[in-house]
Amino acid sequence: MRALFFLFFLGFPSVVWSQTMTGTVYDDKEVVEGVLVKNLTTKMATLTNDEGRFEIDASPQDSISFYVFTHESQTMVLNEDVNYTDIVVELTRKVNQLDEVVVQKEVMPVFRKQEFADTFENQMQKNVELYPELYEFDSNPNGNINFVNIGKRLWKLIKKDRPKPPPFVAITLEQYIVLFKEDAIINNTFLTETVKIPLEFKPLFIDFCISKNIDSQLLKEKNRFLLIEEFINRGKEFLELLASEKE
Repeated sequence: MRALFFLFFLGFPSVVWSQTMTGTVYDDKEVVEGVLVKNLTTKMATLTNDEGRFEIDASPQDSISFYVFTHESQTMVLNEDVNYTDIVVELTRKVNQLDEVVVQKEVMPVFRKQEFADTFENQMQKNVELYPELYEFDSNPNGNINFVNIGKRLWKLIKKDRPKPPPFVAITLEQYIVLFKEDAIINNTFLTETVKIPLEFKPLFIDFCISKNIDSQLLKEKNRFLLIEEFINRGKEFLELLASEKE
């Protein structure tokens, strides 16, 4: 009888731990919403809610990871001697991550007005020396073209300052969060049904989009269809990346 009781006692912790692990994720200021909580052993995953709460099935020796792109990730291995009900997990905020991002833009040729003017003036001077008969009058009695006057007018047009395009600014993390939370079209339903991204991978997908430096000009209402097309294309790339990781 004592041997039977002893065997039952040894097996008790594993029976207790074949259940749900629960807790709340904080940082140094508040609870953290949208943290991907994944059981690396069973491949099950969930997200923390707006109160930072989560619950996930777990057993002793399972590895549980906590990931969100705004904080340092954390992984813990469960101990069978510890009760993991209503635990508190604290993540550290990432500091100055934007300083490490290098935004690379396509280098466009620069139009230098003064260089163009100097070249044009030299060409005009050579023309005057080679064909002086074309530049001997201001009027146009014989139907010849007065290149000097044309050159002056062209230079006046060049000197006018043309409107400069707006500077390139990539969409920020805060703008992505507001977009998916408040937009009537680009929301969780759009993400799962149109872009085909599972909801548990939403934080990773946003992180992927941030790395692609998508132009914030696409957030304007007139560019809405371009933004939708951009998300669809980036979604295809993201799914291909996930498939390659699984292989």
